[in-house]
Amino acid sequence: MILSSRFSASLISVVVGFALSACQPASDPSETTAETTDTPIVTQNSATQDDTDEVIVVDETDESMVNSEQMTEDYTKAMTRMNNEIMIGIVYNDPDTAFAKTILALHRGAISMAELQLKYGTDNELKLLAQEIIKSQQQKIDISNKWLASHPDIPNPKPNTEAMQLDYADIVASMNYNIRMGTESPAADLAFARGMLAHQQAILQLAQVQLRYGTDVEMRRLAVQITRDQPRIIQILEDWLANNAPVPESVESLEPEEHGDTIKHDEQE
Repeated sequence: MILSSRFSASLISVVVGFALSACQPASDPSETTAETTDTPIVTQNSATQDDTDEVIVVDETDESMVNSEQMTEDYTKAMTRMNNEIMIGIVYNDPDTAFAKTILALHRGAISMAELQLKYGTDNELKLLAQEIIKSQQQKIDISNKWLASHPDIPNPKPNTEAMQLDYADIVASMNYNIRMGTESPAADLAFARGMLAHQQAILQLAQVQLRYGTDVEMRRLAVQITRDQPRIIQILEDWLANNAPVPESVESLEPEEHGDTIKHDEQE
C-alpha cells in the first residue's frame, strides 16, 4: 500500500481528533446545583456546626447525567472501533477492495450505533429504525465479508488510487465531525438521530465514490443498492429531526429600527 504523506497525516488527525474530543469530560452540573439550592448540602461523613443538629445527607449521583456520560463513552468506543477499521480499508490500493473494507467498517459502525439507540433511546420510531438498520446492515456486512475473502488488495496503486483515497478522507473527516457533534447531545434520541444521519450520509457518499472509481461488478452492484436504500433512511432521520429537534433561537429581525435606520428600496420603475 502506497499512501501520500498529506493523506496519511490528514486521516490520522481525523481519527485521533474524534477520539480525543469525544472523550473530553463533561461539566458537572452538581456544582451549579450546590450554588443555587436553598437547602444546605452536606455530604456523607460531614457534620453541621451544631453537633446536635441532624446531618443532611444527599445523593450526589445524578442518574440522567451518569446515563448521558455512559452513552457518550459508548458512542466514542463504537466510533473508535469503526475508525480503526476504516484506517485499514481506506489505504488499500485497489478502489474496489478499499470500498469493500471501508463500507464494511461503516456498516458495523451503524449496527453499533443502532444497538446504542435500543439501549438508551425511548422514541419508538427511532427504535424501529434502529432494528431495521441492524437487519439491513448485517446483510451488507455478509456480502462484503464474502467478497473480501477472495479479493485481497493489489500490491501497487492504480492511477486513480490517490484520488479515491483523498475522497474517502474528506468523507470520513466530515462524518466524524458531524457524528461527534451529534452524539454530544445528552438526549439519547437526538444523539442517535443526528449521529446516524451523518453516518448514513457518509455511506451514501462512499457508494458514489465507488461508482466513480470502482470496476468490480459485485461491488458496483452493492454501491447501487446503497444509493437506492440510503436516501429513505436519511429522509426518515431528517423528518424526525425536523419534528423533534429543538428549534434554534430565532435571528433578530432585519427590519429597520425606529430610531432612524431605514432600508432603501429601489425607486426605479
